[in-house]
Amino acid sequence: MIAPTLRFASLAILAGTFLLPTAGTTQAQPEPTFRTNCGELRAALKSLAGKEGELITIEVEGPLGMVKAGPGLTYLGLCQAPDPQVLCVTYDSNGRKAGERVVVSGSWEQVGPDHIKLDPCLHFLPGEPAPPDGQPSFARKSVAL
Repeated sequence: MIAPTLRFASLAILAGTFLLPTAGTTQAQPEPTFRTNCGELRAALKSLAGKEGELITIEVEGPLGMVKAGPGLTYLGLCQAPDPQVLCVTYDSNGRKAGERVVVSGSWEQVGPDHIKLDPCLHFLPGEPAPPDGQPSFARKSVAL
């Protein structure tokens, strides 16, 4: 029979192996295939021809034209004609406002010749590092315990 203290210690070690991050941790989202801005987006998208249906992540920087929060989801729209318009489907606006310059990164879906959907999508300010391991930008806020 295992002593209660030894049993507790074994459970604590076992739990730690599942809770602690390791070097082999996979990311929720692959590295972007390319990084671009609104003005260069159409040319960059040509490199994705024939890859529809594959898991491809892209990153686009540009001014927000729309921020719309719905029940559970938030929609960020950026880039304007003649550039392809980008819809970022995310979980929180993180206080973003129309006109603000942002970077969006997400799983690419071509919805038409002039419309791109990134779903799921992460967003952050230019110059900020991308959220680690696919965490949404709002999950990076420091919380005092």
